[in-house]
Amino acid sequence: MKRAAFGTILLASAATLWAGQAGFAFLRIPVAARPAALGEAVVAMADDPSGLNYNPAGLPLLRSRQASAGYLNYVSGIQLGTVCYVQPLDASSTAGAALTYLNSGSIKETTLDDPLGEGLGSFSYSSLAVTAGYGRCLDPQLYAGASLKGVYERVKDYSTAGVAADVGAIYEVDLQSLGDRLFKPAKPGNYGTSLALGAAVQNIGFAAKAFVTEKPRMPLLVRAGLAYRPFMDRLTVALAGVKPVDAPVAFQAGGEYWIRGLVALRLGYNGLYGGLQNGSDTDDFSGLAAGLGVRYRAYRLDFAYTPYAGLGDPLRVGIAAEF
Repeated sequence: MKRAAFGTILLASAATLWAGQAGFAFLRIPVAARPAALGEAVVAMADDPSGLNYNPAGLPLLRSRQASAGYLNYVSGIQLGTVCYVQPLDASSTAGAALTYLNSGSIKETTLDDPLGEGLGSFSYSSLAVTAGYGRCLDPQLYAGASLKGVYERVKDYSTAGVAADVGAIYEVDLQSLGDRLFKPAKPGNYGTSLALGAAVQNIGFAAKAFVTEKPRMPLLVRAGLAYRPFMDRLTVALAGVKPVDAPVAFQAGGEYWIRGLVALRLGYNGLYGGLQNGSDTDDFSGLAAGLGVRYRAYRLDFAYTPYAGLGDPLRVGIAAEF
């Protein structure tokens, strides 16, 4: 019954495209485990392959070949996956590519007049995004990047396709020099901290093909935030704000703590989902996230748990490798 209800929601979402509202909603669903566990507050710490889907300016921070894959068994059995790869080109630039998909499987069709869908048959919902990106270090503290993606979405017998771009920048604040100037110590100090500021504009583009009779708008997003590492590689605190084209500004926050460089504990809050309420016992947990990362040599395994009010408890799994 829950799956049929979610099928109705999908059809309702598709109907919004006819009214000219933002489409390609799957681009907003966090698939990779690490960003999801951090509340998606990663615009200034996009320092692993999955960061290509948040801020391409993070690409030049990766100085070795790396790959990652993520899988999400979403509400009502809908499945999403992503694969990312990055390749340094020279001492100051890196390229990357990513593929993200969504597949609903067979969903029983229902209507308001026939909520059980007797004799109405079934339908499916599928989406695909293919992304290529490039990032470059412009000076020792400033990084910039851009990516281009092709997107495709199909609901029932209707489909649409489009092209979009992401652009972003990351600036690493020199806290050592700043602290020396502010406090003027007799001898230069060692502050042992790191601060990065990041911003990105995502999904700048257009639909090349109409969905039924109207071309949907791209789900434009503006992200801005910071990542602060008070103990360098052990603890990271990330804060961000995100403004979707068709929703108010939302607050995001996350924290990651590495134990002996082997195990990472993660907590996050994503304001985009904080307002989800349906009277269930999990309403109070909407927007919260928790995760775990395990590192062994050049490999990392990630998990993220994000309660989805009344509809289930999606578990994300990811793996990353450096080679």
